[in-house]
This record gives sequence, structure tokens and C-alpha cells, in this order.
Amino acid sequence: MRITKYPQSCLVIAHPDGARLLIDPGNVAMDATPFDEFGHIDAVLFTHRHPDHLDPRALDAIRERDLPIYANADVCAQIDGGATQVNDGQSFTAAGVAVVAHDMPHVAMVDGTPGPPNTGFVFDGRLLHPGDAVEVAGVRVDVVAVPIAGPSISFRRAYQMLEASQATVAVPIHYDVFLADPALFTRFCDIADVVVLNAGESADV
Repeated sequence: MRITKYPQSCLVIAHPDGARLLIDPGNVAMDATPFDEFGHIDAVLFTHRHPDHLDPRALDAIRERDLPIYANADVCAQIDGGATQVNDGQSFTAAGVAVVAHDMPHVAMVDGTPGPPNTGFVFDGRLLHPGDAVEVAGVRVDVVAVPIAGPSISFRRAYQMLEASQATVAVPIHYDVFLADPALFTRFCDIADVVVLNAGESADV
């Protein structure tokens, strides 16, 4: 698969069969990237409802293009129609790509309160996008899009996530609001190959 990264946690995943999936086009990505710059998209997935992961401008563009949306019940309620609800442990296909949904707890907010319901997605049995989670609940994958900064995310917690998932490749995400340097994370991560991508850059994983 080819991953193209956009700001914060927004990714486009291009499957070898040709399908292109858009994950978490939030306000940080949409501020920097007109929707058409994502290229052809076949389906969209949202991990949770925070605005840096789900932006109304993206929803408008998605609806204009009549793209299928997959999300948890909380996000579906926010969208108010037009999305397919997926539940914990559910296997489904998005534009022909095999996906498994996993409920993963959103990290605690700055004040210690829990975040909203958060769903991680495993694509093709290999790649995990966890949303704003660092606890992988027994999920084992080759590649993790790993959040490295957030209200209660540290390099240590990101490292522990890679240990628990047994991933061999890490793509840092979620460092544009709570700022962190992915190159610095690379220096300290000795258990996986860290692939740092700037906005719009791609890598095959």
C-alpha cells in the first residue's frame, strides 16, 4: 500500500488494487489542503468526532461527491445521516479494501476527562490508523500510523504503542496541534523503521 500524509492525522491510503481511501480529513488538513488535492477518493473513514479529525468542509465535499463514509456510532450521530456505522471487531470492505474496526480508547484530555468514542482501523491486515489512541488492545500489525503528540501522548507512549503492536514500520502522525518533532522521535525509536512524511509526501509500506 502507498500512504500519503496530510497535516495532523489525515492519510490517503492507495491499495494495490487501485482503491484510494481517505482517513480523518480534519480542520488542520482542510486548512492546508483543498479537498481536490487529495486526488481521486473512493471512500472515507473517520476515527472520531474531534474537529482535527472531522471537518464540516470535508463533509460537504464528501457529500457533493457521494462518497461512502464509515465511522462509529458517535460520529454517525454527529454526521446525522449518510454514513455506515461500524462496530468494534467488525470486518467490512471499503471500496473493496478489507478493513477491521477496533474500539480503542481516546487518550485522556488535558484536564483528565476521557475523549469521545474512538475507532481504530486496520487496513488489509497490515496497517493501523488508531485515531487518537495509543492503547492497541491486542492488535498486531506491520505498520502503525502512530500519534506522537497530544493532550496526553508522549514519545514514551508512542514507543509503547509500537512495542505492543509489534509493528516494524511507524509513520508519525498527530503532531501539528500539540507540536512535536517527528525527526526527534526517529532518533529515540529503535524498535521500528520510522517513516517521516511531510504534507503531501508518500511512501510505500
